[in-house]
Amino acid sequence: MTGNRRLAWLVLVAAALSALVISTQVEGPPRTNEDRVRALSEDFACPTCDGQSVAESNAVVAQEIRLEIRRQVDAGESDEAITDFLIQSFDESIDLRPRASGIVGLVWALPVFAMVFGFAGLAAVFTKWRNAAVREASDEDTELVERLRAQRSDATGGDGG
Repeated sequence: MTGNRRLAWLVLVAAALSALVISTQVEGPPRTNEDRVRALSEDFACPTCDGQSVAESNAVVAQEIRLEIRRQVDAGESDEAITDFLIQSFDESIDLRPRASGIVGLVWALPVFAMVFGFAGLAAVFTKWRNAAVREASDEDTELVERLRAQRSDATGGDGG
């Protein structure tokens, strides 16, 4: 039964990790140009607005960036090329998407690893506790306890209590 439970947990963990990996990799069906323009506009911060994306902002510079994105999408440029162009034109702070490299990658990955290792550690501890052998008293221990009880009974007047 223990082997079946362990296998079930391993399958569950593998399925969850697989779902996480697949969800980050699957891009879905081909998008229209309008979908690409909207998605790219949401990925960039308005340079003059506080906390708004280019898609949300009505500032003149945001409208110009949206027009530039549309022009490049219509010209057949890739999302990566458009992103590189906008970062070069402004700076890295315009990009709202977190980079998955360097320190930022660690900030995203370390909590996941800590949680996985924490659960694995808890599972190991609980398994060890569950499988710990119950120790039984030896004959010598039983004799010692009986002798001490007899002595106590004699010392208290024989009432045992």
